[in-house]
Amino acid sequence: MVTIPAGVENGKRVVIPRQGDAGPNGGPAGDLYVFIRIKAHEYFERQDYDLYCAIPISMSQAALGADIHINTLDNKTIKVKIPAGSQNGKMLRIRDEGVPAAGRRGNLYIKLMVKIPEKLSKRGRELMEELGRVEGQDESPKPIRLSELSEQ
Repeated sequence: MVTIPAGVENGKRVVIPRQGDAGPNGGPAGDLYVFIRIKAHEYFERQDYDLYCAIPISMSQAALGADIHINTLDNKTIKVKIPAGSQNGKMLRIRDEGVPAAGRRGNLYIKLMVKIPEKLSKRGRELMEELGRVEGQDESPKPIRLSELSEQ
């Protein structure tokens, strides 16, 4: 039986003493080397001990704030609070929900992806138009340098 330590990284090797081939001329068995290849997760991406994923949310969840439920790497469901006024691409950190390793855990980072409806019902369109009138719309928005977006 091989025990793989929690949090082991892709490409690392695990040494199992005296479990390899027998030595020459009846000598003791050598060591067995197991090279680790980690299969990609369905939606989590790993960076060191931290995990990253994107979560789609609605415009109303982003504007008003909401509580959503997501599954972690351990298949437990946790509640995540989306702050009111969240912008597309905002990154949320959930402490200690990343990869376990050496008595600690990394963090889980969630990138919020605000979904814009491709089609609106008649009522939905009326409400969006009313929202535009109430909140105002910038008819001449000032451009932003792309490099500034990555700093936010």
